[in-house]
Amino acid sequence: MESIINFEEILDLVGTPENKLRRYRACLREFDRLQYDDPFIKQIRNEIVHLEAQVKACGS
Repeated sequence: MESIINFEEILDLVGTPENKLRRYRACLREFDRLQYDDPFIKQIRNEIVHLEAQVKACGS
C-alpha cells in the first residue's frame, strides 16, 4: 500500500485538531476502501467523534 502521508504532514499531526481530523478521515477512507476493520480502526472512529466535538466547541 502506498503511503497517504508525507513528511510535512507527519509534522502536522502534532498540530491542530483540524489537522488531526483531516488526517484521520483520510485514513478511514483508505481503510473503508480496503474493507478493513479492527479494534484500532474503531479507536480512530471514536477519536474522530472527539475531535469533531473539540473543533465545534472551539468554533463556537
